[in-house]
This record gives sequence, C-alpha cells and structure tokens, in this order.
Amino acid sequence: SLFSPMTAVGKSATVVNQIDAFEADERSALYDAIVFGEPTHTRPWVYPRHFDKAIPFDSIEAMQMNASPTSEYVRGVVAALNRKKDDEAIRAFFADRLMGESAGTTDSFDSGNQVSVNVGGTASGMNVQKLQKALQILRSLEVFDVQLHCVLSPTQETNLMDEIEVTSSDFTAKRIIDSGTMAGSGFMGINWVISNRLLTDTSGYRRVPLFATAAMSFCSWDGGLKTTVSQRMDLRGHPWQVYGQGHFGAVRKDQKCIVEIPCAE
Repeated sequence: SLFSPMTAVGKSATVVNQIDAFEADERSALYDAIVFGEPTHTRPWVYPRHFDKAIPFDSIEAMQMNASPTSEYVRGVVAALNRKKDDEAIRAFFADRLMGESAGTTDSFDSGNQVSVNVGGTASGMNVQKLQKALQILRSLEVFDVQLHCVLSPTQETNLMDEIEVTSSDFTAKRIIDSGTMAGSGFMGINWVISNRLLTDTSGYRRVPLFATAAMSFCSWDGGLKTTVSQRMDLRGHPWQVYGQGHFGAVRKDQKCIVEIPCAE
C-alpha cells in the first residue's frame, strides 16, 4: 500500500496520531534525575466518505448472454468503488485538513513543500530537475532511507521518458524506454504509479505528489468495501442486483514527508 492503513468502526471521524521527531539528551552526570521530553503531537482528523453502486440484471439478459453476468458485474462494481478510493486518496494529498484535540483548526498544505513549476524551464512539465528539487526538500526535512512514491499522469510520464531517452544511455534508462512505462522501473529510487485521476491547481498545473508511505493515512470504516448479489422481489420480473458500498477516507498524516510538483501540460 502507498498509504498507512487504518480501520475504524462506528465513528464519524477518527484521529491520526503523529509524533514529530525529537532529539535525545546528553547525560552529564551519574544517577541524576530522568528528564522527560515533550514531543510535539500532530492530530489530523480523517472523515469517512460513503459510496455505493447498484447494477441490475434479469433472467432474460442472462439467457441472452448464455452465461451468468454476476461475476462480471461484481468485478465492475468493485472497480468503480476502487476508483473512488483512488479519488479520495488523491484528494487528500493537498487538501486542507482539520487538526487538534477537537478538530478545531484548519491546516493547509505547506507551500514550502512545493517545487516551483518553473524549475527546469518556464511553466515546464515533469523533468529530472523538478524531481531533484523535490528530493532535496524531503532530505532537508530529514526524510531518509524510506521508499518514496510518485503518482504521474500519462503526460508527465511522457515528459520524463522523453528527457531520460535524450539525456541518458544507462541500463535503467534503456529498460524504461524498452518497457514503455515508468511503472516498475525504480528510476531515482522511486516507486512510480501512473494515474489519469490527478487533480490540477487553479492555474491548470497538474499536482504531482512525491511522498513516503508515512505521509498519508487511508482509513476504512465497517470493513471497507462490500458487495452483495440479491434478487429484487419488489420489482417486476424479479431482477437480480449487484450492490456494492464502501466507507473510507484519507488524510495527510505527516506534512514533511510529501512534496508537490506542479507540472504544465
């Protein structure tokens, strides 16, 4: 999973506890009193969103298809709900979040964790210079030795592959070009994910996240995604119905572990 998973039952919201990094103390004497530290707690709240989908089919359709469509319909409903899970995760990357003991404070994404859209060229697309700047920001915040993930739209993938093809001839670059995708390449030590669902900012720039797993939390309520197949005896012809529902929400957990890379398209 790209996010830290959580589960919740019967609550409208839940707190994601995050403790900021702190320093150890140097001992200067023998048998002196222990001095407790007071780490800073960050408490973002995550709220569930509720989605469902129902697909009907009747016996006439099944006979015409000469096969039961149940399995195909179930897979279709599950896929539809999974796309909503993706949308919720993507929304949470840069959305405002509610903070504090009683969710009384609104916290916006830190502009200090944003790469300029002009790095590597005026209003440029994705390029290696932007990735290097994003990595610099993460390392300045002491984000080391963790797996990083980056979600790209197909346009940013093409931008980056074009640049790699022109500027590099090493084995990794050749493998990327030969495979036709960044996904699975491990280029720059990053796990690449391709998505058509990334959002744009008010200037129309695609909002690309580079993040560690610890940056985000994804919470499922009441078991997450569920599907049922039942017969609707209340309707003419007694059709069957595939019904799916999901209750989940995402939140930015650790601000220092995520960077935004705006890209022109």
